Amino acid sequence: MTKIGIVEGFFGPVWGHEARLAFAPFLHKYGGSFYIYAPKRDAHLRKAWRDDWTVEYLQELGALNDAFHNHQLKFGVALSPFGLGSHISESDWSHLKRKFEILSQLKIDYLGLFFDDMPSTADLLKVQTAVVELALKYFPVGLIFCPSYYTYDPILDKVFGQRPQGYVEGLKTAIPNEVEICWTGPKVISEEISRSHLEEVTSLLGRKPFIWENLFANDGPRNCKFLKLKYFTGRDESLLTQTNGLGLNLMNQPYLSQLLYLSSLWVLNKNLSPADAFEQSCKELYSSEFANFLIQNRALFLEVGLDKLSEEEKERLISEIASDQTPAALEVLEWLKGSYIVGPECLTD
Repeated sequence: MTKIGIVEGFFGPVWGHEARLAFAPFLHKYGGSFYIYAPKRDAHLRKAWRDDWTVEYLQELGALNDAFHNHQLKFGVALSPFGLGSHISESDWSHLKRKFEILSQLKIDYLGLFFDDMPSTADLLKVQTAVVELALKYFPVGLIFCPSYYTYDPILDKVFGQRPQGYVEGLKTAIPNEVEICWTGPKVISEEISRSHLEEVTSLLGRKPFIWENLFANDGPRNCKFLKLKYFTGRDESLLTQTNGLGLNLMNQPYLSQLLYLSSLWVLNKNLSPADAFEQSCKELYSSEFANFLIQNRALFLEVGLDKLSEEEKERLISEIASDQTPAALEVLEWLKGSYIVGPECLTD
């Protein structure tokens, strides 16, 4: 059975600690099995991964781990060891071992090794395979690997350098079968993920893929100007039969993202139409007034966006929910005020 959960793996403003904790009872109530912590702005996991982790940082990870375990859910942390290059130094081997030891001691369920959105090198697969082999000593089960080229999309080659010849094809034999491999579909943000595509990728990788679902991502300098209140379209039941896992990488707005997660789940599990799933999820999670506000203004947030909304239109929207102090309404208000702007850190936008 395909496991479904959340990968917090986006660029831009991160979710707050309390918002993350809120996903534990949410997933327990509505369905889901895991949460993987991997925000791109957490330098502890990415560009500053070699630095020592403070007691406070480890306590925060431990609190998340406990919260999800207390709700019978699995929790994971993903390390993105940026800057390994073509040769792993003795120092970097020591840093990797130390971080794997610490994460193992936390008793997390999943370790992510996410090499996404990093510059390419000629020996990419060789280096990454060596890191995977080391990680398996600490996490013989629960290891999830995101390759540097996780889709056919040529935007990755344009931004990060041409993928080494045979890199994706080599994953099948280089990465042990017990390791899950992430894939985003035909594109970084795929409007459609078909059964035939999943069958092709299964053959390519030698295993069913772990789908990193970017449909709702709004973490780039262009996409941050929109609230991606999309219907969950372009997918069918094959997403549950032709994959090992489905991790939704959602918006920079966590409480609005609960709506997107639930509506997606109801399309897959309840066979609702995408539009009905969206509207029913709105009414399930929010007050009738705020649910109607989102349903009526969805196209403005999704298609018009922040830059093209007139000042009069922004003022109207703000006035309609100004008295609503619930977390999701506050996210809309902050977005309208420009609080979720993302710089060029997300290069694939």
